[in-house]
Amino acid sequence: MIDTWLFTALILGVLSLCVVLRSIPARSRDDRLVAGTVAVILVSMAVLALTIASGMLILIDLVIFFGICCFGVMIWMGKLRGAEPS
Repeated sequence: MIDTWLFTALILGVLSLCVVLRSIPARSRDDRLVAGTVAVILVSMAVLALTIASGMLILIDLVIFFGICCFGVMIWMGKLRGAEPS
């Protein structure tokens, strides 16, 4: 029988891959930043589901570090010259 948390992690991983593939033909950089943010959130949720399934608590620390680094890079990319003001 398939574990519910592993199935959830698999679905979230597939969704994050779809978001990344959808962001490739995006017209503006702002669209890519939004897609990147959604992909980071989905990957973080998938890893947290894997943490629940496997019981490895170190993954929570890695997810927090990964999320902070990715969101910092996205904020930095949004402030670069050429970004459209909102």
